[in-house]
Amino acid sequence: MAAIRISLYGDSMTEYLHRPPRALAQALANEAPGREFELFNYGIGATRAELVLYRLRYEYWYGRERMAPLNILKPDVLVLESCAFNNSSDQQAGLDNFIRIWDEIIADCRELAPKALLLACLTIPSSPHKPDERANRLFYHAGAEIFALRHHWRVVYQQAFADWAVHRSLPLVDLRRKVHEYEAQGVPRSHWIAADGVHPNAMGVELISTQIAREVVRLSPGEAL
Repeated sequence: MAAIRISLYGDSMTEYLHRPPRALAQALANEAPGREFELFNYGIGATRAELVLYRLRYEYWYGRERMAPLNILKPDVLVLESCAFNNSSDQQAGLDNFIRIWDEIIADCRELAPKALLLACLTIPSSPHKPDERANRLFYHAGAEIFALRHHWRVVYQQAFADWAVHRSLPLVDLRRKVHEYEAQGVPRSHWIAADGVHPNAMGVELISTQIAREVVRLSPGEAL
């Protein structure tokens, strides 16, 4: 039986799952023992939704790594992370464009990889607390009001992406909601987030990978797994 080809698209939150995504490979092995998976991590830091659209359509080189366009890659599963944190700097003016681009992304996926299972992915929410200078110099020097504004729009863009996925009837791997559930049980958000207040630490990577693997196995046809 052929290996299941899974391609991940997104920004640094996806890139943090590593190349190759070892934790995801292990999670898939746990969820579907005996099956083979071929994994492609096309997450790149600072990616906006527009850049996801470009990389679906055209060959892209990241360092020495060649990222094949979708019609060549022909994945069985596409995991599409929101890139909401990078678009949020546009604030309200960019929301309509953000949603329009995601509609184009889904249209391209269905045209270029019509047999692929599409999964929208909403990643771990960022910390509302400004990190110290050693952890994140990019945000440390921002004033409290500017930092709070940026965090506010990250929340808004993540919610907009969640609403969009539901409206388009796309299955959603919602790590944001999962982290909120753990918070309600007394597990702090910082348990999953690195010192910079944004990116997943090792436990966060494991959580993201486990949730993606479970959704892939749940939604994939029985004969494929």
